[in-house]
Amino acid sequence: MLIGLAAAGVALAVGLLPFLDTIELKTYDLRVRWTAHPDRARRDIVLVRIDEDSIQKLEPLVGRFPWPRLVHAQLVNYLARGPAKVVAYDVLFSERDRRSFTVEGEPWTGEESDKAFADAVRQAGNVVLAADASLEAAERRGNATTDGQAPAARANSPGLPAAALPGPAYRLDTRIEERPAILPPYEELSGAARAIGHVFTVLDPDGPVRRSVPFIRVGGRTIPSLALSAAMVAAGISPDAVSGSAGHLGIGGRRMPLVEADIPSFYGERRRSVRSLIRFTGPVVSGGKPTYLDYSFYRLFYSEQQLLAGNAPLVDPAVFRDKIVLVGTTAAGLQDLFTVPFAEGKMPGMEVHANVIDNVLSSRFMQPAPAWVKLVTAAACALAVGFGVMLLGVWPGVAVALGVVAGLGGVSLVLFDRGLWIQVATAFVAVVLASFGGVAYQYFVEGREKRRIKHVFSRFVSRDVYDHLLVDPARVRLGGQRRDMTVLFSDIRGFTTVSEGGQPEEIVGQLNEYFTRMVEVVFRHQGTIDKFVGDMVMALFGAPLEDPDNADHAVGAALGMLVALEDLNRRWAAEGRPQLDIGIGINTGEMVAGNIGSEQIMSYTVIGDAVNLGSRLESLNKQYGTRIIISGQTRGRLKGRYDTQLLGEVVVKGKTKPVTIYEVRPGDADTGTEARGTES
Repeated sequence: MLIGLAAAGVALAVGLLPFLDTIELKTYDLRVRWTAHPDRARRDIVLVRIDEDSIQKLEPLVGRFPWPRLVHAQLVNYLARGPAKVVAYDVLFSERDRRSFTVEGEPWTGEESDKAFADAVRQAGNVVLAADASLEAAERRGNATTDGQAPAARANSPGLPAAALPGPAYRLDTRIEERPAILPPYEELSGAARAIGHVFTVLDPDGPVRRSVPFIRVGGRTIPSLALSAAMVAAGISPDAVSGSAGHLGIGGRRMPLVEADIPSFYGERRRSVRSLIRFTGPVVSGGKPTYLDYSFYRLFYSEQQLLAGNAPLVDPAVFRDKIVLVGTTAAGLQDLFTVPFAEGKMPGMEVHANVIDNVLSSRFMQPAPAWVKLVTAAACALAVGFGVMLLGVWPGVAVALGVVAGLGGVSLVLFDRGLWIQVATAFVAVVLASFGGVAYQYFVEGREKRRIKHVFSRFVSRDVYDHLLVDPARVRLGGQRRDMTVLFSDIRGFTTVSEGGQPEEIVGQLNEYFTRMVEVVFRHQGTIDKFVGDMVMALFGAPLEDPDNADHAVGAALGMLVALEDLNRRWAAEGRPQLDIGIGINTGEMVAGNIGSEQIMSYTVIGDAVNLGSRLESLNKQYGTRIIISGQTRGRLKGRYDTQLLGEVVVKGKTKPVTIYEVRPGDADTGTEARGTES
């Protein structure tokens, strides 16, 4: 739990860094792509593209772009034939047209062209025009111009002050984006428009457009965005039906979620501002088809000319009846293309507005989850992974971490498709930190325990016992522990005499062969080699792992040692080397098993009276002329049938009470697990 909570805390702290916000936004983009539904795009939203083809085809007729306002008047007149429900113009007309030109041999002045456009807009009665609230607009309202004219020469061209803009005033209590200035269309055009909307666009720090600015405030006047103005006109929503509340805008019964942003203002300080996430319906083109129906400006302009000439139009204006039409530029050189969450190229500004209009009219918004959800999600994921790694181990824990990531990703995707954005980057970081913390704990704490086990047992227990210890170190306690077990002592008889008659190298080599075979037998019977003392072997049964059959395994090992020794003696006799004999003592009882020694050098062994008795029994073989002697305690624990012979009672050194002892006679097998007769 501590690992999980610590990981969540660190992840939340890391979440305050900007780079994690960028990662979160990239996951946001992925979810936008995976949950986009182009088929749900409103069919009543239509785009009119001022594209490269239109610019090229109109240049011989009206000159280079920007075109005279008379050209736009022709489009407005054409759309009025539909009639379109709303025409939103994502083109700035803040300056008057000062050019003179000729159309079909008829001369026109810029003033006449401006008036023709304003008249067309007034007559249509449904045109929403764009106002510029960018930093460049503020500069142009001050000194600079875009065409090189001196300020005095264009004193009347910057447009109207914000307070004189047409349209109603909005009264909202929410935090509104403050802008230093706004450039609306020229005066006659502004007065003719149904509404004015700003086109101030914000980019997230990593580049894409993901949020819209529903309202801005300039000089005390609150101005809606072009998209919001168009949507309100289309839905017949009056300004009185727009209200602001904590985290939401009320728009004619619709609730638009707002996201507060801490941004630098033009007045030096940082201010909180509200923005709205754009719930993109689809990319510009999906499956070879545009998300929103679109038409080339030239085709519609040409259709209007055909209608004026009394001919059938290329495009029937009736297709725009009751449609919301957005007019904007798509030509790359006009710089109205924006990076959006979709990877398929850039999106024209008017299509970004189209998505916002779609959101408002369809009441399909993206709601960011409350901040506490991020906290709870990070903590829950970190705790799940922390417990997984600690309880299941490293690799199963990693699998749990991957499962948590996949599960969180799936849940967040489902919720995103329903309009709820939960932040996952912090939770993913918490998962990584919890995994790392759990693995580190396993290595430095539990891994240290395993390394101690490896150091102590790797050479003294069978491979299967050793593997069990590594998988579950809790099954053995390296400290002292009382347990019921069996101890076996095996000693070579007359080894001193044998060693005196041979070369040291030969004796050591023969002794190593002997020990190798004895160890194999002990391991085969689930025993543990405690130590070698000279020519003596001490083995344990029932430690470090519990073994309910420890007595049978010890007796079986003793019988197997005799069989193995006979095999060695036959080979040694054939090689002309001396033969050996052994005596074995076995006792069962309560012993203390654990690490014995110093901090620098220690070993796993057993101590207690029961251990000493086993050693004494081994030495009695010389007295009784036997090879295997077991105690009554051991015989009473045997579950198999063995050929045993009562030897009587003896009082061994260090004991006052007599001990009953038995001889175990070798049978045909070396395992001691099958029947071997009964006591004689």
